Amino acid sequence: MGFSEFQQKAIKLLKGTLRTKKIPGALLFLGDAYIGKTRAAITYAKALNCLNSEEDACDTCISCKKIEQGLHPDVKLVTAEKDVITVNSIREVEEFVSFRSLEGRYKVVIIKEAHKMNNAAANAFLKTVEEPPLNTVIILICENMYTLPEPLISRCFKLYFTPLSTQAVKKILPDVEDSVIRIIMGKPGLFISRDVLKDIQWFNATLKNMKEKNKKSPWKDNEDVKWWIDFLCIFLRDCLAGFFLKTSYCPILPSDFKLKENVSVEELFNLYEEMQNIKKSIDLNLNKSIVWNYMACLLGNLITMKKQETTNLEQ
Repeated sequence: MGFSEFQQKAIKLLKGTLRTKKIPGALLFLGDAYIGKTRAAITYAKALNCLNSEEDACDTCISCKKIEQGLHPDVKLVTAEKDVITVNSIREVEEFVSFRSLEGRYKVVIIKEAHKMNNAAANAFLKTVEEPPLNTVIILICENMYTLPEPLISRCFKLYFTPLSTQAVKKILPDVEDSVIRIIMGKPGLFISRDVLKDIQWFNATLKNMKEKNKKSPWKDNEDVKWWIDFLCIFLRDCLAGFFLKTSYCPILPSDFKLKENVSVEELFNLYEEMQNIKKSIDLNLNKSIVWNYMACLLGNLITMKKQETTNLEQ
């Protein structure tokens, strides 16, 4: 499908670099998880080396197929090991880009979750990012650029990715129900990588624990916290929709909970903003138990649990 599956300003900019042949040596893809940053990076690597086109990926030539399968000798994907990207990984990247291309027009390095680079790795990478070898493209994929050193950020061409439209998600996931598409909030990677319906039940159970004043955090890692906050923001979105539309926006969400009487729209917006601030700070190693109890305090002032113990999912 090439770039046709995306409908983003960032994609238009990428296609512009291909059309004008002004290829940045280092790019920084910014945006929430699961919205297609890695897929866009892989598609860009294909387009840079496609044998049938110079402005998009054909997905049929041997080069595109090798990149899709992770077999192309000139494209390297770097991921975090044990939740961190170390200086050893960066040294391997530097060695990789030091050699000439074997098959493609460009050597491409894609670093997923670049915000997980430790300080030593990020500092070691500065020189390479500032002056990549000829016909080399480095793509850093990051959710929160403020966890990266400022000198590294300033050396990259920044592209901001936003959640996809409902129509774009339907194009990628044509067999998924509309109610689930509303839940994933423009992030098709969620449905591909997770069991969303099971996660809904998990979120509902954690809310019950919170209302029952269970002080133990249910989150195993930072990704759990972010995913939980995303669900809470969906819940708040539905509450706001109820205010303005006088209807339930997404009935598949938990029905055990409702707003307390006299909760204002301003309070909901303030809570939503506070959740987003917490989400941005999660990778700074906030104490999960403290965050859990702080959220319980905030939600306790706004949300109450119905007496019935069943949900729409259980009926």
